[in-house]
Amino acid sequence: MKKQINKLLQSLLLLTITTVITLGATSSALAQKSVTAKFPKPDFSAMEEYYEIVDYEYDYASGGIGKFYVTAKKKQQKVPTWFDVTWKDAQGVKLGYFNLFFEYYYMKDAKIGEPVRGSATAPEYKLIPKIKSMTIVESEDPHWLGKIDADNIFFDSLSDINRHSETTQSER
Repeated sequence: MKKQINKLLQSLLLLTITTVITLGATSSALAQKSVTAKFPKPDFSAMEEYYEIVDYEYDYASGGIGKFYVTAKKKQQKVPTWFDVTWKDAQGVKLGYFNLFFEYYYMKDAKIGEPVRGSATAPEYKLIPKIKSMTIVESEDPHWLGKIDADNIFFDSLSDINRHSETTQSER
């Protein structure tokens, strides 16, 4: 009889743990969707020449400052990898201004039509109720990557570095 009670208690404990984990994951997913729903829909028109926008979301898992993610599919081989994202209030005052970027190391191997993910810092969580508009514009890439040509840009840039290094050494 004691063995049956112990097995029943173990089963009940496992069921309780599984339920708690499932509810936690579900509430987290629902919380993310509700945060995304509170923001105005982004204007992706600056990206649509280069990308098909699949999805976007906000992540405030740690509270405070969050992340903004965009999942997109490349429409062509050479694409910009940096965009400026601006969040504004009803009077047009900037509440957040960050760079949305797609990592070069993912982009160089991504095929046309393959989903890629870009990310940006998002405004503070407490500013969500104030945000009334969001714009995305192409940015000048602060790195040498710019509009990448996955087959050539990396090696061309290394060649430029080597040539610069050789010139500097020969001038000495």
